[in-house]
Amino acid sequence: MRIVQVVQGLPPDSVGGTETYVWYLSRELARCGHEVRVFARVANPHKEEYEVEEVWMDGLAVTRINNTLRDLDGFPRSYANPDVAGAFGALLDAFAPDVVHFHHLMYLSTTCIHEATRRNIPVVMTLHDYWLICQRGRFLTPDLSLCPGQTDEGCARCFAHLLHRGFAPVYRRLKPFLRVGTRLRDGLRRLHGRYTAHRPPPSYAVQQIQQRMAHIRDLCQQVTLFLAPSQFLRQQFLAFGIPPHKILFWECGLPQYATAAVEQKVPRPPLVFAYIGMVDAVKGVHLLVEAFAPLTGAELRIYGREADYAPYPNRGRFLALLRSSPHIRLMGPYENHEVGRILTEVDVVVVPSIWYENAPLVIREAFLARKPVITAAFGGMQEWVQDGVNGLLFAPRDVEDLRRQLQRCIAEPELVQRLAAHCPSVKSIAEDARELIARYAALRENCS
Repeated sequence: MRIVQVVQGLPPDSVGGTETYVWYLSRELARCGHEVRVFARVANPHKEEYEVEEVWMDGLAVTRINNTLRDLDGFPRSYANPDVAGAFGALLDAFAPDVVHFHHLMYLSTTCIHEATRRNIPVVMTLHDYWLICQRGRFLTPDLSLCPGQTDEGCARCFAHLLHRGFAPVYRRLKPFLRVGTRLRDGLRRLHGRYTAHRPPPSYAVQQIQQRMAHIRDLCQQVTLFLAPSQFLRQQFLAFGIPPHKILFWECGLPQYATAAVEQKVPRPPLVFAYIGMVDAVKGVHLLVEAFAPLTGAELRIYGREADYAPYPNRGRFLALLRSSPHIRLMGPYENHEVGRILTEVDVVVVPSIWYENAPLVIREAFLARKPVITAAFGGMQEWVQDGVNGLLFAPRDVEDLRRQLQRCIAEPELVQRLAAHCPSVKSIAEDARELIARYAALRENCS
């Protein structure tokens, strides 16, 4: 079978859960003898915009298109980019796939789906987050508060930097000069957050959001089958109007070798907690640091590279706590193949995200290694972690409640052992690929 997988990036350039999963899945499909091509975005400022290159990555054929957003001349182009869609259409004509599996279209183009459907190619789409109905993808406002749900006016506030006739040109001129992690960048984002929280958007901005949402509804009708890795996310898209028969719950698989070699050890003082992932405000790392800082008798290790999705509410305090605590260690970036080793060195994994996470890979990687997980009790995270069974839940965004659960593990080492003994089984990437192939084949039959 000839299969195209579509994602906004691939490791090592992009190392989020979505990108990592697509990498695992594409390699497994190729290992099973199928012809696989990945279409992904890169952002190289030294190359021509929309330059396309064909590369081999670890035996996998990848078509990469360069999109640095420097040609972003308005809101519609931020989600429906004709240059990207044209390049994707050329790939479809050259490769002639039996099915196209979309995973994420951020920084690519929603109209890539049109390119597939007008060629009568069945389309599968895994919903790794909420990007279709929330262009930020997380239902978080610019000031990092939880969004109560999609509204045209609310979205127009969130995207004032792209929609406002006065702001948008200034934003586009300043963006290349705002380096990651600078006080100026964080300050401007905080100002934007305060502005959007209190000022009603102009009618022309709301109209642009209405146009996007109408476009998304049309696009959803063209997708043959949606896959949702959590029941929580599935419910959000059912509420949006996707028919129940068209969207299935689907656990994303993991390669067993990633953590299969982990040797179990009995936790001994000091207990080692770990955060593993992008070091980012939306992931709640600052809350974890604040919760852990006054504790003793344990160590917190933070693994991962710093991201640039949103500013910390108080970056100065976050950095001061990191510097002042003798029990918090910044371990720096890691490669995917190192996750198994990392998990041999820790006792408990903490996932303190402040948004409605879907199905974080790190939770199930921890379970593969039989490491209990502490996470926030909302979104898809609480579907995987059963409080008091294979991990502990804390009230979302509640530093004191998170600290209470951390302290329980320190005070009761036998609790950690008991939780570890009840970690659930995790679907393998091989099983995932086999089940997907069956779905692909059925869809192809229906389209022929």
